[in-house]
Amino acid sequence: MTANNINLEPGYWDGIWQQERDVTWRQYPGCFGRICWAIGHFNEVLELGCGTGVLARRLLGFGNAVTGLDISATAIAQLPPEITGIVATLPDIPLPDHSFDVIVATETLEHIEDDRGCIERAVQVLRPGGRLYVAVPNDCLGPEEEPEHLRKYTPEAIEALLSPYGQVFIETFVDEFVVTPGQIVAQPTILAALYT
Repeated sequence: MTANNINLEPGYWDGIWQQERDVTWRQYPGCFGRICWAIGHFNEVLELGCGTGVLARRLLGFGNAVTGLDISATAIAQLPPEITGIVATLPDIPLPDHSFDVIVATETLEHIEDDRGCIERAVQVLRPGGRLYVAVPNDCLGPEEEPEHLRKYTPEAIEALLSPYGQVFIETFVDEFVVTPGQIVAQPTILAALYT
């Protein structure tokens, strides 16, 4: 464990999710809409870094069976009963290999120390022919601007991270969302799809 990784401080994310709950500003409408459309219906989906389940709840509406994994027990406790919740610290994914059709990790990889290990383990948990969707800030919000983030990503870096495991498709766009009333944030985003 790195001493300066704020994400691993005991209770850090529990405190955030206790305060924000499911009305969090972390809604990412452009990103989550694209992911829901791409995943479609009736898949078994694992969301890594699910928080209180904003995206997971939307995926349920498409008839998907959803499991959420997060470092925060407080966040997992707020998931609706239709979503299976698991408390774990990535890259640990304590689930059997070949368990899911789709895995999603949005706004997650930049927070964890071993992003490569996380991708490797996620691919093991996917069924053959499965899909992995990853979204991260596009070359912004690095550790110097956001203490929760351990690194910045570019489209080239994400492609290099994912391409050893299959075919990669990348889209870049600007996601806009409201952080507080009257405050809109425009975040450059990378959304990558890995087809194994």
